[in-house]
Amino acid sequence: MKKYITMGVLAALISVGCSEPDAADSGSGKAAGGDNFVDLAGGAAAGYAKVLFDFDKYDIRSDMEDRVEKSAIALKGTGAKIVLEGHTDSYGSDAYNYALGTKRANAVKNALTTRGVNASQIKTVSYGESKPTCTSDTPECNQENRRVEFKLAK
Repeated sequence: MKKYITMGVLAALISVGCSEPDAADSGSGKAAGGDNFVDLAGGAAAGYAKVLFDFDKYDIRSDMEDRVEKSAIALKGTGAKIVLEGHTDSYGSDAYNYALGTKRANAVKNALTTRGVNASQIKTVSYGESKPTCTSDTPECNQENRRVEFKLAK
């Protein structure tokens, strides 16, 4: 049964252009042996599995509102549990970036709950600057690293 629900959730997320994860404890996100989440950022969900942020900001940009809205619709329809992973670029101290990643993940969580998603479906975690998607010191690369990613539990 769990397998069918997971498959249905995955299909729903891809169809609305978003991806989802499951619960991890709110914290550093650092676990021995890695995490237990399904990364939906590739393939058909590419470009929809994350919310991007401006430098040193944690408010959701207007161009990211549609992604949040589609995610909320998918989450309300499936009841899936997700983890929102907050990330930053490499500017600032580790402690500052960890806090900023937490604020970004919480901003997306608040936006989803405002749209009717049950808060019990959402956990947040911050990785700060520790999991960059890009390592070049360019504006484009730094933008890709300032993000919140959605993950669906395995």
